[in-house]
Amino acid sequence: MTKLLALAALIAFPLAAASSTQAIIGSQHDLSVTGGGPVKSGVGDACIFCHGSHNVSTSITPLWNHALSAQTYTGYTSTTYNAGAQTPASGSSKLCLSCHDGTVAVGQTLAKGLISTTGSMSGSDVFGASLASSHPVGMAPVDDGQLVSTLFSNPPSTRDSSVKLVGGKIECVTCHDPHVQNNDPAVPMFLARSNSGGALCTACHDASRAQPNQMNGWTTAAHAVSTNTAPTTAGFGAYGTVSANGCSNCHLAHNNPVAPRNMRAAEEAACSACHSGANMSPSISNVMAEFTKTYAHPTTTVTGAHDPTESLPVNNTRHAECADCHNSHAAQAQTGTPTAPNVQAALLGVNGYDTSGAQTPAAYEYQICLKCHGDSTNKPASSVYGRTPPRYSQGPLPATYAPPPPTPPDPLNIRLKFMSPISHNVMGYSVPSTPNRYLRPFMLNLDGTNNTNRPMTSTSRIFCTDCHDNNQARSSKGTGPNGAHGSAYQHLLQWFLYQEPSGGASGGANVANNYALCNKCHVVEGNNSVYSNAMHKNHMDKGTSCSSCHDPHGVIGGTATTSRAMINVDTAVARPAGGNFGYFTTTAGRGGCYMICHGQDHTPKTY
Repeated sequence: MTKLLALAALIAFPLAAASSTQAIIGSQHDLSVTGGGPVKSGVGDACIFCHGSHNVSTSITPLWNHALSAQTYTGYTSTTYNAGAQTPASGSSKLCLSCHDGTVAVGQTLAKGLISTTGSMSGSDVFGASLASSHPVGMAPVDDGQLVSTLFSNPPSTRDSSVKLVGGKIECVTCHDPHVQNNDPAVPMFLARSNSGGALCTACHDASRAQPNQMNGWTTAAHAVSTNTAPTTAGFGAYGTVSANGCSNCHLAHNNPVAPRNMRAAEEAACSACHSGANMSPSISNVMAEFTKTYAHPTTTVTGAHDPTESLPVNNTRHAECADCHNSHAAQAQTGTPTAPNVQAALLGVNGYDTSGAQTPAAYEYQICLKCHGDSTNKPASSVYGRTPPRYSQGPLPATYAPPPPTPPDPLNIRLKFMSPISHNVMGYSVPSTPNRYLRPFMLNLDGTNNTNRPMTSTSRIFCTDCHDNNQARSSKGTGPNGAHGSAYQHLLQWFLYQEPSGGASGGANVANNYALCNKCHVVEGNNSVYSNAMHKNHMDKGTSCSSCHDPHGVIGGTATTSRAMINVDTAVARPAGGNFGYFTTTAGRGGCYMICHGQDHTPKTY
């Protein structure tokens, strides 16, 4: 009888090793009186609950003894899942579900009838009628550019001999060996092999295939190589380190809290387990705390809006989930100083947008920002991020003066601002008319020292995050995480910029403090500085912000005569004078303005 039962086991589950009759004894699948699981019976036969030699079912596999469930299952779906609705209607997974869907008593055999048992399976082992929150089974893979190509060979196979297809399909026994509980001693869950480093997952999911495969870059990604210990309180796998936990840091194969993409938690909560100052060794930056600052991206305040397949530019509800800027399968720890405007290591593998359309993956940091801050149709000026200065509108000027640029149809379109020749040099369209004598030799760090890795010239390119960054960013010699997650200053600026005119004196030695963001790259105080220029000094002594006259991104439609040095007046600070409004250049090349500002009527005022 023992030989017959061993043969039955091998026929029913061809993945089982030759020693399966010994391995099943004492395991959780041993439901005998001496079994090792929570469910026990009074019989001494460990195999009879699944196998028998007479009066058994042959509908799926020979010698199967357990009553099959009549349940119809709801399968897994996701916008990134391309194999279509497939459920285990008749495959070998139906055998496992005869117990694990919870609708048939675990002792309901065909040959012996109902065998009485005590105890019950844990709730996480009971799937019910919905498999929507579990990895799909009974599923024939579809080649969507993200899976191992041998899955579509003839015969199909994974890249690991321990992980096998059944009839060309992914079934429960592709990842599980129901006869051997401890193939993975760290996770004794009848796995077909150890899943350390995500080995079960990468048997089918291929990190070497090119984008738009979101797994591309995994082998060198921070999450794949990090030796940090994972938090012990977050329900992670038992492998200890982030790299050893592999895919299970973020994903679960069964009964996931979030069905799409089998995530452990929804949206940023999947990241916060590690990135919120958790008990890890060595510790990592507390990124989640940045979202509690006065000004922050709407990551923790907007839910249900992000989808990996959303079209670009983003036009739906304003949102900025972690995955909009970071690809957890490709992001790396930054080493050395990145060259602007190339993507930094933490942004590798993320899609972006520019004047040519969607870019997968983004090559430049600004492409990631322009997914939302460029051609999107719903860019309201929100007080959540601080005051957005309204720039001056076109007004009539004498014919001898060059007219101001036309009022753009989308004044908040940062892509168009950066594409102006009168702009900060982010996208490479800026055309400086003369060398800027106020430009520093090096960009400043937060502590006022020179960042010798960031020399400044009239043709230097810069990052969006050179201005919009954590006010405590470690890349600038601060103590906090890098990136525009949140800041103490408006518009997620690294230093303060948008102060309003106070009417009081604020010049001299205090000028740099009052105009700190501009001072990062431009010499604001001292000899040969912005302040040493009489025109600037006159305004700065009255507390006038740089942004009162200068548009910090660029001037859409601007030219060297209409908007020199990105002059584009803040209309909340100044108002028209004599029916005219704005900056002009005279035929003699002198500059001036028409406006009423700081109590003076410029009709016109030349400098």
